[in-house]
This record gives sequence, structure tokens and C-alpha cells, in this order.
Amino acid sequence: MAITKVTHAVLEDRYTAKATSSATGNQNLNASAATTFLLTGNIATAILTIQNMKLGQVIDIVLSGSDLSSASITLATNFTSATINKVGTTSIDTSKKNVIQVVCVDDTDSAAILNYSISTFEDDTTP
Repeated sequence: MAITKVTHAVLEDRYTAKATSSATGNQNLNASAATTFLLTGNIATAILTIQNMKLGQVIDIVLSGSDLSSASITLATNFTSATINKVGTTSIDTSKKNVIQVVCVDDTDSAAILNYSISTFEDDTTP
């Protein structure tokens, strides 16, 4: 029987799963295994290596550790060659929780392009 509709249950983990880490320091974020990466530890000085991104894919990197005061993050990829662009002027705010949203604009291994933006967030039910 042919699939006549795509449901959340049929999608790959890259579109539906969450990965959680309380590690400190460098981390590999495998975009084929999750769409959301909850980093709950004190990241400190870290290289976050984004792996296995596909064209059009978006991932969220949520920095919600209780102490981000020493956070100094560098983004990297496992592409042979990649350009990583920041969208907007906001940088990490180590006094608050942050979310980094990354979109893959080109997944050509020798000329990949990832764009990211970063924002703070807080618990608030009144927009």
C-alpha cells in the first residue's frame, strides 16, 4: 500500500528527535539523529561540531545550563569545506538561556553553507 500522507511518526529522527547533553566542552551534534539539542551543562569553552546536515534542515541548539557565565562557543561542521554565517547582530548572552537556530543553505560537501541566529529566551506565557 502506498503512503498517501506523511505523518510525524514516519519522519526520520533528524526531524523529530531531541538529544540532551550535560557535558562540558567540545561536543558533536549529529543532525541525522536529532533536530533539537538541549545542552544543559556549563558549556565553558567549546567547539560544537554540527554533523550530517542536509539542505533545508533546521536544528535548534538550546543552551540552558545553570551557569553559562564562562560559555565561549565556536561552531564547526564535518563538511570538507563550509561557510558558517551569523544572521543578525545578536551574540550569546551568558547571563541568560540562549537558543541557536541553524539552517543548512547548501549541503555540497566542498562548499556547504550554514546560517545561524541566536536569541535569549525565558519562561513567559505572555507574548
